[in-house]
Amino acid sequence: MVSAFASAYRALSNRQLLKYLWAGTAIGLMLPGPARAQTDSQNPTQQASPSTASESVAAARAKVESVTVTGTLISGPTLSATGNNDYSITNENILNLPAGNETSMTDVLSQMPGVGIDQNQQVHIRDTQGSQFQYEINGALIPLDINTNPPFISMINPLMVKGMDLLDGILPAQYSYLMGGVVNIQTKDGCEQPGGSATLYAGQRGMVQPSMQYAGCSGNLSYYSSVLYSQNNMAFSSATPEPNAIHDQTNQSQTFNTFSYALDTSTKLNLIVAATGSNNQLPNVANLAPQFTLANATTIPSADINSYLNFRDYLGVISLSGSPTPLLSYQVSYAIHSISEQYLPDDVGELIYQGVASQTTHKDFDNTFQGDLTYILGQHTIGTGLYFGAYDVTSNANSLVFPVDASGAQSSDVPVNLVNDTHAMNLITGVYVNDLWQISPEFRLNVGLRWDGEIGYSPGSQFDPTINLTYIPTRGTTLHVGAARYFQVPSLEGISPGAPAAYAGTTGEGPPGVTNPLTEDDWEWDGGIVQVVTPELTISEDNFFEITRHYLDAGQFGVVPIFAPFNYNHGQIWGSEMAINYKSGSLSVYANITLGRNIETGVATGQYNFSEPGELEYIDTHYIVLDHQALLGITTGVTYDWKPYKFSVDTTYNDGLRTGFANLEPTPNVFQVNAGIERTFQIDGVGLIRDRLTVLNALDRINLIRPFGGLGVFQSAYGPRLSIFDALTVPF
Repeated sequence: MVSAFASAYRALSNRQLLKYLWAGTAIGLMLPGPARAQTDSQNPTQQASPSTASESVAAARAKVESVTVTGTLISGPTLSATGNNDYSITNENILNLPAGNETSMTDVLSQMPGVGIDQNQQVHIRDTQGSQFQYEINGALIPLDINTNPPFISMINPLMVKGMDLLDGILPAQYSYLMGGVVNIQTKDGCEQPGGSATLYAGQRGMVQPSMQYAGCSGNLSYYSSVLYSQNNMAFSSATPEPNAIHDQTNQSQTFNTFSYALDTSTKLNLIVAATGSNNQLPNVANLAPQFTLANATTIPSADINSYLNFRDYLGVISLSGSPTPLLSYQVSYAIHSISEQYLPDDVGELIYQGVASQTTHKDFDNTFQGDLTYILGQHTIGTGLYFGAYDVTSNANSLVFPVDASGAQSSDVPVNLVNDTHAMNLITGVYVNDLWQISPEFRLNVGLRWDGEIGYSPGSQFDPTINLTYIPTRGTTLHVGAARYFQVPSLEGISPGAPAAYAGTTGEGPPGVTNPLTEDDWEWDGGIVQVVTPELTISEDNFFEITRHYLDAGQFGVVPIFAPFNYNHGQIWGSEMAINYKSGSLSVYANITLGRNIETGVATGQYNFSEPGELEYIDTHYIVLDHQALLGITTGVTYDWKPYKFSVDTTYNDGLRTGFANLEPTPNVFQVNAGIERTFQIDGVGLIRDRLTVLNALDRINLIRPFGGLGVFQSAYGPRLSIFDALTVPF
C-alpha cells in the first residue's frame, strides 16, 4: 500500500499534487468541467411480460438461485421472481454515496426502505429487533450470529460488494430464522474486475483508516482480497452532545477473501475466508455522582472510567454449486464460524458508580450446513433443501458486587466475587420445499412449506407455509400479495441462564423471571406495487401487517453492555414503505419513506430487564410501542456526475424513538445531512486517482438518539457531530 501511494506522489510535484487533490474539493464547485456523456442503461426494475412461459421459467430459475440486480439506481425498487421485495444496490451506487467505499455497511443499508439506524449503528429492518436479519453471501447463508450486537463492528464492509440486495416481505420457503430481512451479497469477481487499489481515509475524530483490495484471475481461479485497519474516536454513539466523545477510541482490523474455481463448465467451488477484531472503549459522562462506597479506594472522576468491549470474529465458508443439466441446479455449503464478545470493566470506577464490575466473555463456535436443489418441470420451478447448524455457546462472568440488606441498600463496602459460567450446544434444523409456478405470462404463484426446529437454550419447532402471487397487468406494472408464517430463533450468544440467581442478594440483583428465551412465531401479510413510470422513473409501494407471538427483543441484565434476548407475549407490527428512484444521464435521485409501528404486550421471559417499579405490571395490561424505529423515517439522496467531478448529498430524518417508563415518552426528531465532493484525475504510470472530501452531519445538528439513563448503555446516545474526512484512492 505504501509503495502505491509513493508512486503517485513521485509522479507529481508538490505544487501539482495540491492542485489535483483539492481542485475538486476546496474550489471544485467554482471550476467548470465537461458534462458527462452517458447512455441510459436499461432500467433493472422494469417488469416485462415474457414472450413465452419457458422464457419466464428460465428467468425465474436464475432469480431463485441468486438475486442479482446490476443497475445504476441507488436502491431498487423491484421484485424477485418469487414476489418478495428486492431493494438493490451495486458497488457503483456505494461509490456514489458521500463517503463511498468508506461508508459503513449499516449506513449503506440505512439508505434502503424499511431500514432504521439506532444507537451504536444498530440496524433495524421493518421495526424488528436489531439481530433479526441474516446475511447471504454468494448464495450461502452465513451463521446466524454473524450479526453481532452492535453489528457495525463487522467483517462485512462495502469494499467487497459487487452487488447487494435487501430481500423482505413474503420470502420463499428457502429462508427462515431471522425474518426481518435477508441481505444478499454478491462479492467481486477477480476475472470480471481484476486489479487493485489502496485508500487512505483520514480526518477529524482521530480517523485514520488505510485499506487495500486486490482481485485477479489465473486460469479457472478467480480471487479477491481486502484488508482494512481503522482507528478513531467514534467506537460507540457518544454519551455527550459535544463534538468529541469522552473515552470512545476504537482500533479495528478486517480482512475478507474469496476464491472461486471452475471445476468444469457447469461446476464451481467457492471459498470465503474472513476475520475481524476490534478493541473498543466505552464512552463516559463527566461529573456523575458516586453511588456506592468502596473500601480503601479513592473516588475517580466518572470521565476517567476505563472500560472496554472487544470483539473477535472468524469465518470460513466452502460451497460447491453446479448445473448438471439446463433444468437442474444445486448448491451445498459448509460454514465454520467463531465469534466472541468480551467486556473488560474498570473495577474501581464501576463499583463506585454502578455497584457491579463484571468481566464477561460470551463465545459462540458454529458449524453449519446448507443444501439447496432446484429443478424446472414444465411451468414449475421446484426447490428443496435443508439447513443444519450446531451453535456451541459459552458464557463466562466474573463479577465484583456489594452485599445488600433486606431493603436493597449496600450493607458492606467490601465487594464479593461471583462466578457465573454457562454452556449449551444449540442445534437448529430446517427442511423445505418450494414451487414457483408460472401460471401464465401475467401470473406467477410461489408456494412453499418449511419445518424448523431448535434444541438447546430455546427448544421449539413448527411448520411454516408461504404463498405469494405476482400479477403483471401491463409492461410497467407489477402487483404482489402474499402471506407466510415464520419461525424465529433468539440470538444465542447473549443468553446467560444463571445470571439472576447468581446475583441474588447483591447490588447486581434484578427482578425475578424466566431466563431462557422462547422461539418466536409470526404470521405476516404483505402486498404492494412496483410501477415503472418512465424509463428514468420507478416508484414502489409496499404494505405489511404482522401478528407476533413471543416476539424477541434484546436487553441487558445488570450493567454489562452485552445484550440478551427476551420475549414479549404477543403483539402486532405494521408498516408501509415507498421508494422512488430517478436516473437520467449524470443525475441520480432517490427517496424512501417508511411508516410503521411495533406494539407488544406482556413480558414472557427476561423480566429482569425491567427494573422500573410497576413497569412489568403496566406492560402486562397495556400495549406499548417498542423503541426500535421511529414512526416516520425518510431518506433521500442526490448524485450528479460532472466528470471529472462528482457531487453527492444524502439526508436521514426520523421523528424520534420512544423512551421513559414503558416507552411512553417521545424523543426529539433526528435529521442529518451528509455531503461529498470527488475529483478524479489520470496520472501517467499510475492510473486513475480518486480523491473524495466527505462532510458528515454538514449542518452540525445535535441529534439525541436516546436520553440519559445512567452509565454504560444506560447513558445518553447522540449522533455524530460535524466531521470532515478525506479519502485518497490509488490504483495498482
